[in-house]
Amino acid sequence: MTTTFPESTRTTLSQSARKQRSVRGVLNLAVGAVAALALIPIVYLFIRASQKPLGEITALLIRPKTLEVLATTSALVICVVFTTVVMGVLMASGLHFVQLPFRQLLIIPAVLPLAIPSYVFTYTWVALIPEFSGFLAAAFILSITTLPYVILATLAGLRRVDGSQIEVARSLGLTPAQTFRRVVFPQVKGHVSAGALLAALYTISDFGAVSLLNVETLTVTIQNMYRASYDRSAAAVISFVLIAFSTIVVLADEKIKRQTPETAVVKVYSTKYSLINSPGLRFAVIATVGLYALNAVLIPFYVLISRFLSNQVAINWGDLLAASISTISVAALGAVIALVLSAPLGILLSRTSTPFGRTAQRIITIGHGLPGVVVGLAIVSIGSKLGALYQTTFLLAFAYALLFLAKSVASMNSSLSRVPSSVKDVASTLGMNQWLVLKKVVAPIAAPGIGLGTILVFLTAMKELPATLMLRPTGFETLATQIWSAASINRFNEAAPYALILVLIAALPTFLISRPDKADRSFIQESARSE
Repeated sequence: MTTTFPESTRTTLSQSARKQRSVRGVLNLAVGAVAALALIPIVYLFIRASQKPLGEITALLIRPKTLEVLATTSALVICVVFTTVVMGVLMASGLHFVQLPFRQLLIIPAVLPLAIPSYVFTYTWVALIPEFSGFLAAAFILSITTLPYVILATLAGLRRVDGSQIEVARSLGLTPAQTFRRVVFPQVKGHVSAGALLAALYTISDFGAVSLLNVETLTVTIQNMYRASYDRSAAAVISFVLIAFSTIVVLADEKIKRQTPETAVVKVYSTKYSLINSPGLRFAVIATVGLYALNAVLIPFYVLISRFLSNQVAINWGDLLAASISTISVAALGAVIALVLSAPLGILLSRTSTPFGRTAQRIITIGHGLPGVVVGLAIVSIGSKLGALYQTTFLLAFAYALLFLAKSVASMNSSLSRVPSSVKDVASTLGMNQWLVLKKVVAPIAAPGIGLGTILVFLTAMKELPATLMLRPTGFETLATQIWSAASINRFNEAAPYALILVLIAALPTFLISRPDKADRSFIQESARSE
């Protein structure tokens, strides 16, 4: 039987369809513009690299020095990822499954190292042990720097595991290790992979730690080529090696996520299970977290405070205050720009997964693996043609936004995806158009998650060093550049005040990021029951 609608209804449906197509068109146009901006560094590198003859490019790529640097970078990434995955999964699982005293307090020292840049970690350990240098030292520093990424990602996954499946596994006689391997890990390996991806990209793009520790990675090689011979074409060629490396890491992460059970629709019926009450495991978890806190929090703070107190050079409080204000202001501006740029792609990805949206997301994620020096080279080249914008804090903030746009897109997409479709449908039936639904319904619900993503970009931008060194206006100093200026010539006491202030400023947003989000867990459980 054919259903016949009144003419007015058909007109309304037709208008609604046209509006939806119009919204999709605007979103696609905006996403295309953002993807084009994210491609600026890669397009710049392609233009620069193409200026070199093919024979010279081939000779540069296969020379022993390039292969040696590539092998060093690869080995460092593998070492850091292996260490962070093993330690991160063990620590997160212990914090989640074992009955512990003051559980929430134990999470804080496990993620507080997010507030400390890798070059500050390096500075404190070199100040404490002057012989601290080399590959193993770099692997140690980068592991303790990036371990919080894996811990937080794994904890997020563990909070979504179906507790009833764990209880069934226990009732069938499976040991805790067997239960984790067969029931829990398949559900969280996508989250673990996401944390490992961040650790790998951080290691690939790091400059400060490996430079201070005399380990020549691809990033250091690119920086040295730019500074020593001013050969930007050669630096661009080596940068493409780094981009290829980052692309392989991103594709590996996507493959692992495709193998992870679908979690878009929450199907858990029970998230309650009995915690493991084992004195041995309790001691092991507390000891592991304590050992990590000792190396990643207590020792760095001890060195910073002791060097600060023993500093014989008078502290220029005016310079310290100016550097602090400059750091906060330019990082905040960069976070706001990243928030604006991430909105179209986040909205598009949260609505439907399209090849266009996935391609744009992949471009932005690969860009996240680019070191600051590569983005700096591109922005310097383009900025020099922009007249009044060149050598401004806005250009520096824009570089921060490009570098850390992937973080903002991820939080935007995740937050918008968790808004119940039923709520949006009800708002639409009440006469709201799509923009009003987005403004009055979706935005208030997603705001907390989006805010945390913006804070993460702000925190990361405060610590950025290579791009800041290349793009800062003349006379513009941040805490990162002041630390680098003193630490690079072994004036550790003079660097201590700037490093201590940077860590203290970063500690607050780090606490906000690591704070357990009870409202989010409640929302997931309520969604599960409604399903």
